[in-house]
Amino acid sequence: MAIGTLHQPSKLRCQSVTLSRCHVSIQISTAPTCLGVLLDSALTFAPHVRRLYSKCFYHLRQINTVRISLTEDAAKTKVHTFVISRVDYCKSILHRVSAVHVQPVRDVLNAAPRIILCKRQFDHITADLRDQLQWMPVQQRI
Repeated sequence: MAIGTLHQPSKLRCQSVTLSRCHVSIQISTAPTCLGVLLDSALTFAPHVRRLYSKCFYHLRQINTVRISLTEDAAKTKVHTFVISRVDYCKSILHRVSAVHVQPVRDVLNAAPRIILCKRQFDHITADLRDQLQWMPVQQRI
């Protein structure tokens, strides 16, 4: 993988690396995965955040379909297991990432308590995060 500014990797003409002793050709990857983190050549982590967003919202939709039959504690456990654990894994890579790329993670962290507490989409959840769920605000969590 070639890492650089947005324009530097496009200048690279090589598409593969050949090992002469083994006669093996290795293709250069544009978005490899390392320990579950999807890297891109500019290290914006945009592909990683998009994949994280889609996986988390998939699980949130699945939990929301059965939410009526769950207790609040059971819903909280499911959200922690399937969603919050994904967001918290390697979240330190998002420390200095652009706010545009972090916004989908904030959307996930704002949608999760609404499902747990059976709130509507535009209901305020700040006090509920602090009092009922005892979660840190989104800005401090990332």
